Amino acid sequence: MDDAGQSLTQRAVPAKSLRTPTTVSPQMQRSIATMAAAASAGGGMPADWSPSTAPEWKAVIAQMDAQALAIKPVLEAMFPHTSELRQIAGVTVREITPATFDPAKSGLLLVHFHGGGYTMNGGEASTGEAVLAAHYSGLKAISVDYRMPPEHPFPAAVDDALAVWRALAAERPATSMGVIGTSAGGGLSLALALKLKEVGEALPGALATGTPWTDLTGASDSYQVNADVDGIFSNFGAFGRAMAALYAGPAGVEHPLVSPIFGDFGGFPPTIFTTGTRDILLSDTVRAYRAMRAAGVTAQLEVHEAMSHAEYIYAFDSPESAVAFTDIAAFFHAHLKG
Repeated sequence: MDDAGQSLTQRAVPAKSLRTPTTVSPQMQRSIATMAAAASAGGGMPADWSPSTAPEWKAVIAQMDAQALAIKPVLEAMFPHTSELRQIAGVTVREITPATFDPAKSGLLLVHFHGGGYTMNGGEASTGEAVLAAHYSGLKAISVDYRMPPEHPFPAAVDDALAVWRALAAERPATSMGVIGTSAGGGLSLALALKLKEVGEALPGALATGTPWTDLTGASDSYQVNADVDGIFSNFGAFGRAMAALYAGPAGVEHPLVSPIFGDFGGFPPTIFTTGTRDILLSDTVRAYRAMRAAGVTAQLEVHEAMSHAEYIYAFDSPESAVAFTDIAAFFHAHLKG
């Protein structure tokens, strides 16, 4: 391709420094500044490095899980709840009952799938989002500790999601249950609905997909535009691509149950999407939202100022987090039917 042709496919932009915005709350400003300081100090995964062996993957996973577990005591103090370890259809789950539980809404239930690139945030690190969703909605949540790579690539996560869903749907109307997940958990929520359509079974009453990982090929625009802008999922470099390939396995990243953007959203339940202007998966979220609208699905898109990927979960002391989860709770209460 000559220089003229090259200019049509890519455009160089000047380097720049990003300031902490004053257009968000002090709590969110602190979160953004803290992540910026960590990035400047060399935190996170290098863009050009990825694990190549199972022991290397397990070491990275343990490191990232430890970060999630470190903030768990603060989360528990701010959002009191009980957590009961259970098995449903042979899958490990944790049943979250918030102190805000409303017995009048006991006929409704949330089913939660955690994020973490389909590789991280398992076990005790898996419930942060479920705790917040349960608190703001006043509903119980079943947080599914689905199997993950390196031992269990796709379709293990989808199989576990389907098994838990079927067991719960045998006990209560599907319309009484909402499915919620962020990042990989958002992608898995969409994959579960696609699978239920495929096998002809009842879909959830509503979905809440936060910044869902819908295109594991990395083609979406914000993978470029928000690279090294997002303070949490900083870039889709070697590590991100390796994580996608590890999860997809032989099925490949274009399989619609791996990358739901390649699926058919027709007939989906009402869905709320949550993202932010600094989110590397902003485009993954927008593309799925637009595809649902084109398919005639009731869909709501909430975009938050200056938020990085899933920051409404990590900055849980911020007004922005409260707004995000209050919107999600209102959406569930408007669409779930006990």
